[in-house]
Amino acid sequence: MATSGSVNFNIARNDIIAEAMELIGAKDIGESPTAAEITSAARTLNIMIKGWQTEGVYMWKTRDFYVFPQYDTPTISLGPSGDHATLTYYKTEVATAASSGESTITVDSDDDVTNGDYIGIELDGGTMQWTTVNGIPAADVVTLTDALTDDVSVDANVFNYTTKINRPLFILPEGRVYEDSSSNEVPFSIYARNEYNRISTKTTTGMPNQGFYDPRTTNGTLYIWPRSDNVKNFLTLTGKFPIEDFDASSDDADMPQEWFLAITWNLACLIAPKFLHRSMDSAFEQKALMFLNSAIIGDKDWGSAYFEMDNS
Repeated sequence: MATSGSVNFNIARNDIIAEAMELIGAKDIGESPTAAEITSAARTLNIMIKGWQTEGVYMWKTRDFYVFPQYDTPTISLGPSGDHATLTYYKTEVATAASSGESTITVDSDDDVTNGDYIGIELDGGTMQWTTVNGIPAADVVTLTDALTDDVSVDANVFNYTTKINRPLFILPEGRVYEDSSSNEVPFSIYARNEYNRISTKTTTGMPNQGFYDPRTTNGTLYIWPRSDNVKNFLTLTGKFPIEDFDASSDDADMPQEWFLAITWNLACLIAPKFLHRSMDSAFEQKALMFLNSAIIGDKDWGSAYFEMDNS
């Protein structure tokens, strides 16, 4: 017996809507929804998946990301218009010293530097200047959009990345700080707001070891303590990120295949009052909830558990 050999099935936005409408009997099989019906159902679909984000699951949207604190700065804005944080970064070093006012730097390697990248250059004054790459690097020479505001020494750190992160919905408690001097990672903990507020002297500088995250709306705010005194060091944190929107008819679901039953059946329940002017019966709704719960139960990170006897 021959099998397909493929495991990449996905389902696009309009197919999700068609499936949900067929499930409730609003459309016959093969009958296409109207443009107005698609617009209405797509709005409900996006509202539904945004609501699901409050469940705190979605292992596939849990990612490590990298945060570059500014010198002696207590807060970092995390999001598409925020400060410098990304899912993927590259590092090189300055190969030839440069002076304040220059608009180019020569680095050890420009292999991973791309036109338009955000780029941070460690300045002699101990701060990090961020600008963007202006043009395609050549022969390890990188042209900067903004001229250097201070001198730069040989072996100064240079970080670059292409895209800022989306606003994290949640940051897991256990993070790390990369310590440049030792090339080791040391713990960084995320605490609750009241624990952060108990810190009496928030102007202390040093290596950050704890913080508090306020998710807000477009950009979240990460509060760190102590304030960073060394821009060579950066944070590695683990966050849960938003599920991508369904904007276009051909947009695939930003979720694993295990969630397709849950998304189609639960969308069917939500659109039934709009298209049938009534709710689905309890048996249908219970099955939709069963599919959702099954997906949530399967969305787990597996680890070891240890038990010991209490001999007291």
